[in-house]
Amino acid sequence: MKTILTTLNAKYIHTSLALRWLYVANKDRFDISFKEYVIKEDVGRIADELLASDPDIIGISVYIWNVEKSERLISILKERNPSLIIILGGPEVTYEPEFFLENWNIDYVVSGEGEFVLGDLLTAIENNKSTEIEGISSIRNISRTVIKADLNKLASLPSPYSLEEDKPGIKNRLVYFETSRGCPYQCQYCLSSLEKGVRYFPQEHIFGNLQYLINNGAKQVKFLDRTFNLNKEHTKAVFDFLINNYRPKLSLQFEIYADLLTDEIIDYLNSKLPTNYFRFEIGIQSTYEPTNSAVKRKQNFSLLAENIRKLMKGGKIDLHLDLIAGLPYETLDRFIKSFNDVFDLKGKEVQLGFLKMLRGTALRRDTAKYGYKYNQQAPYEIKSNNDISREDLERIHDAEHALEKYWNSGKFSRTMNILTQTHYKGKYFELFDEIGQYYKQNGLPHHGYQLEDIFFNLHNSLLSKGIDLFEELRTDYYCNFKIRPHGFWKDKMDKKERKQMLYRIGNDKPFLKQYKLSRKIIEKQTVIDPLDNNEYLLTVFNFEGNRINPLFIRYTFPEI
Repeated sequence: MKTILTTLNAKYIHTSLALRWLYVANKDRFDISFKEYVIKEDVGRIADELLASDPDIIGISVYIWNVEKSERLISILKERNPSLIIILGGPEVTYEPEFFLENWNIDYVVSGEGEFVLGDLLTAIENNKSTEIEGISSIRNISRTVIKADLNKLASLPSPYSLEEDKPGIKNRLVYFETSRGCPYQCQYCLSSLEKGVRYFPQEHIFGNLQYLINNGAKQVKFLDRTFNLNKEHTKAVFDFLINNYRPKLSLQFEIYADLLTDEIIDYLNSKLPTNYFRFEIGIQSTYEPTNSAVKRKQNFSLLAENIRKLMKGGKIDLHLDLIAGLPYETLDRFIKSFNDVFDLKGKEVQLGFLKMLRGTALRRDTAKYGYKYNQQAPYEIKSNNDISREDLERIHDAEHALEKYWNSGKFSRTMNILTQTHYKGKYFELFDEIGQYYKQNGLPHHGYQLEDIFFNLHNSLLSKGIDLFEELRTDYYCNFKIRPHGFWKDKMDKKERKQMLYRIGNDKPFLKQYKLSRKIIEKQTVIDPLDNNEYLLTVFNFEGNRINPLFIRYTFPEI
């Protein structure tokens, strides 16, 4: 029997490690293959392609981002081939298999880590035998067991990281990697809290596969470990290996529990780590202790904040700090306090998410207790609860759009640093809230802008508050380009005048000599902006070929 494993990834650059593990665990015993798609693709075309291979069985990995598309795909597949056997797996279906068996046109659900039980199921189907297998649910038999795979046994299989078909794209896609499975914490909003205990892959498996990825040009590797730094010895061993095998143009991402960091490991990273090599994602979620207690999240914010500041001082690691809006007991005012507490740490990115009531989580079961109203369709984002209204959450959403554009994008670094150190020091949420409300009040959509429009909107938003940072915004704008841009969001010179000015400067030989420029660079790669008192700002792009930022020069025309 022919089996195809598939899923719909959120973006093309993403890869599904789950499909690859299922494939390598079963490829020597069954006629099995895998195909990945993206949620933006047409499901009809995906169905055509899958059915063109004439499969008997299709296994689909389901997550909150692809639930709707997966259901539509299944409907088309079953309509065109009613005898097709469909197996579902993935976190979305693991904890409520009966819902999907009763409401979707499917045959089986695999709960948990299905690498080996999938083989048991395929064998049973091929031999027309009973499919009452732990971790496998069908209409006739619902299994409450969530399967855990033996990691040592997995490590003995062919590597899912070095498949021949993945080699051509390894430099252009995000590689997901795991050194462990499970989570020690019990955060009530998170599916990982249902995975009791943490298990580790053997070190030789970890190091061998990391070496392969490093040697074969991988550019982004994201570690899936829920708390990468839980075990100090394990953490240090992996960090040692990665630092000793450093390769430029490789970025490694880890989920870190900052409370667990020690001065020893922080000093080690700050002294040994190359820059732009590690990125830490640190979930803070809330700084309100009653909220953390309600969701069983253990956190020492003062210790966490101090450790983050020490990492920031080292300047080696990009820090991405996470917040969740909509947790129990957190009113709008208290959420703003959490936001300001976290933003004050000045992480490179502050990821503001909104609570999602995931299937199987304790918080979803406690809906009535906290008065939650949430979207019944994935990703099950909340609409309100006893402590925060729909209007409050909409306001936070508007601020989040501004946060993404103006802080997390990194395109406004000078302007944002000035604003957060002066006018909005300690009032960081107010900054993004005011920008968000400016967009809303002026009917400006949050997406689909040219870069100059985004700058123009921020300039006008600030002017409406009596703040003029035109020069800083202009500098930020130019720093987003490696070659001379075609326009500027506030041009003060017409094309003819600009051309004449640059021609005159291009003939100023002492000036060219002083800055090691040429007439061609002045005329082709330079922007000129008038200042005051016959002075001009020259912005020279790419004059050294590999310069990241342009060169800014104040120029006064010599008297004739």
